[in-house]
This record gives sequence, structure tokens and C-alpha cells, in this order.
Amino acid sequence: MSEDRTAVEIRDAFDSSYVASPGLEDRVISAIPWERPRDTTGPMPRLAGPVAAAIAVLAVGILLAPTLLSKLNIQFPGTSGPDAPAYSLAAVSGNSVFVVQRCGVGGPPNQPEGNVLLQSSDSGRSWSNRLHFIGVYDGMQMFGSGGLIWTIDESSPGCAGGQRSCTPPSQAMSAYRTADGGSTWEALPVTTFPVEDVFFLDATHGWADSGGPTTGLGAEVLYQTTDGGTSWSRVGALPPQSPMGYVYGVGNYRVTFSRLTDVTLVGWYVGATQLYMTADMGASWRALTLTVPAAVAGWTSTPSQPAFTGQEGVLPIAYHDPKGPDNATANHIYLYMSHDGGLTWADPRPAPAGFNPVGDDISISILDSRHIWLTSLSLSGGDNVQASPAVARSSDGGLTWTVAKPAPRILLMTFADPTHGYALDVTGMYNVNGILSTSDGGTTWQRVAIPIFPAA
Repeated sequence: MSEDRTAVEIRDAFDSSYVASPGLEDRVISAIPWERPRDTTGPMPRLAGPVAAAIAVLAVGILLAPTLLSKLNIQFPGTSGPDAPAYSLAAVSGNSVFVVQRCGVGGPPNQPEGNVLLQSSDSGRSWSNRLHFIGVYDGMQMFGSGGLIWTIDESSPGCAGGQRSCTPPSQAMSAYRTADGGSTWEALPVTTFPVEDVFFLDATHGWADSGGPTTGLGAEVLYQTTDGGTSWSRVGALPPQSPMGYVYGVGNYRVTFSRLTDVTLVGWYVGATQLYMTADMGASWRALTLTVPAAVAGWTSTPSQPAFTGQEGVLPIAYHDPKGPDNATANHIYLYMSHDGGLTWADPRPAPAGFNPVGDDISISILDSRHIWLTSLSLSGGDNVQASPAVARSSDGGLTWTVAKPAPRILLMTFADPTHGYALDVTGMYNVNGILSTSDGGTTWQRVAIPIFPAA
């Protein structure tokens, strides 16, 4: 029996016979000596020695409360070793690609704390230093010459030198805004509320999922900005079924909004096993009802955010057998298509042959109504649950697919046109990450060399 399967059975048996007392998760969290994360800059699929012991301690928390992990989900997308910085693929806009060089929190421990935003306008041959900022990089979006980048404060005051007066991170968001294509940036006011995730529909309208260790499970709140992040107003409560895990800075948005032809906005919220929809700007939410394929009836579903270009949308749903040997990570992907901005979804199509089964981290990139890319990897169970890492590409809106394999283990990919794109990948047992580029639509990928810039 696999370790993943054993852990799941233990947790299920525990949950079926034990009901936690009210506030248990908060009492557990308040008792933890909060220390700034050090080497844990990315989820590691293969663990041994001290790292495995640390995971064993965390497993106790999972048994006490399955929701505890989502309240402590300080995860980072990979590392580059103890002395080199880690990288995040931030955005692709026009002929520019933006990369964040991460150091300190979310990066190697031997580097000074701080991040550097880099921009290349010649396919990665040369790079310009655009912005220095601190905090855990969470995301960036560009809209022509305008754009925003933001970080989350995960620092823990009072934790230096093993002190017992540690306080939980504030999770306040610091954001920066550009109006000249990324050449210069202005700092925006820091939020007064904790932030889990942020999404911008354009350079003016954005939404923040507010929650953290101090707010408690199922108490996440939606905030909105209509002035590009200068000010925020409370909208209302989000559905209580919050996701069980989250990786910072790889485009895994919890809340997104899309625009219909009549400029009506539709919102989407990813829960643990359900996708929710709002048609009143987030004041109320309803669970989306989708056709479940007969082949996976009774299986557990894990939704992803739908991706839209105009009225054309693609929604990937992962299904896994709760009684299967690799139920924790082995997913069979089905794609739901919409032609009306998400108001209706057609019967699902299975992911292309040679692609299933896949791991638990799915990346989808939609360039327009015809060009779609799909990939996935397993962060928690190694690659043994996958057919093998692959990139699936469609040029006819998902009717037919071409599967390229073997492929890099890609966390995030984005395309500037049907042939040119970039990706963030992880390699090796320690999830060393880097930036890749493709000039043939994702069939092959090449490593992008990035010089190291001082963080301070």
C-alpha cells in the first residue's frame, strides 16, 4: 500500500469517528511558534530524512483538522538551490516576458530577502531590472501598457532567535502598478485585511480573497477594487468550501471574473470539490451543476478555474477514484467547453489519449477560441501516477489534440501567439525550477538563461 493511500485511509478513518471541538484549528495554530519559512520554497514530491519528519508533524495537524493545511498553506513554486535565487514566470505581454527572481521568503535562505522583477523584450537574450520588492510573490497581470504585481506579507514578528512571542503573519498585500509597459512602477497602499489571492480583470477592476490563519476556516471574504488597487471595499462572504491547498505565484486563482457580451460580469470561485458561480458581483454564489461522465461516476472531483477568451471558455475538471491506489494524486481530466461566457457548458470531453492519468497540479493556457494548451504534474506523489509528463495542444477549440511527450514538468505556461510561449518548470527530486521557452507551439522547450541580479 502506498504512503499516499495509507495517509488518506488514516485521515478518513479519523474523520469518520472524531469531531473536533469548536475552534480547535485556531487553538492549534495559535500554539505554533511561527517562524519564517526557510528551505520550504516549493512542494517536494520525494522526501527523506529531516524533511519527511517535518511532513510527519504536519500530518498530525491534518488528522486533527483536514482544513488546517489550507490555513497554513505557505507554499512556493520551486527553488534553485541554497545559493542561487528561485524564479517565477510572472507575465507575457506583447513581445515582453516578465520573470520574478525570488530571494529571502520564498527563495533560498542564504540570500538577502527581496525580489527582483526582470523584463526581457528579445525572447530572453537580455534582461532589465525593473523593480525591487519584498514579501512572498503572489501574482502579476499585464493589460497592454498597464499592469499590476503584488506580494503577501508572510513575515512573523517576534520569531527571531527561537523566541516564543511569535505572531502569525499579517498576510497583508503590497501591490505595485505600471502604466508604461513595466518600465516603471508605483507602490499602492498596503491592504488592511489579510489576502490569500488576487485577480484583476483589467487594469482597474480586481478582487481579493481575504483569509488567513487568524480568520478561521470558512470565513473567507471577497473584496473589490474599481480604481486599480488604490482602495478596496468589502463585497461579502465567499462559499465556505475553501480549497485544501494553494501554491503562490503560478496562476492558481481562487476567484476570477469574466465579462459577457453585454458587459455583465460573471464570477468563479474554486472550492475543494466544487466550482461556484456568481452573477451579482459576488453578493451571492451557487454551485455549478455539471454533467459527470459515466466512467467517473462516484469519483471525487477537483475543479480548476475556467479560462476564457471572449465568450469561448474551457473548464478542466479532475476526477479521481477515492478507492483507487493513487487516489491522492492520480486524476483523469475532462474538459467542459462553453460558447456563451460560461452560462452553459457542453458535455465533457476526456483529455486526449496519452495524457491521462495526470497529477494534481493542472495548467491550462488559452490564447483564443481555437488555441488551447494543457499540462499537469504531481507535486505530492511523484511522477509515478502519471502516464508521463506531457503537453497537449489543440488548434481547433479542443475538438482534436496533439500530445507532446516526454515533456518538462511544467507548473505554469503562457503563450504570446500560437507558436511562441514560456513556462515555469521543476526538475529533480528537490523541485529546482527555471524558465523555458518554445517556438513550436509547445512541442519542444529550451532553457532560458537568466543572469542573477542583486536583491538589495
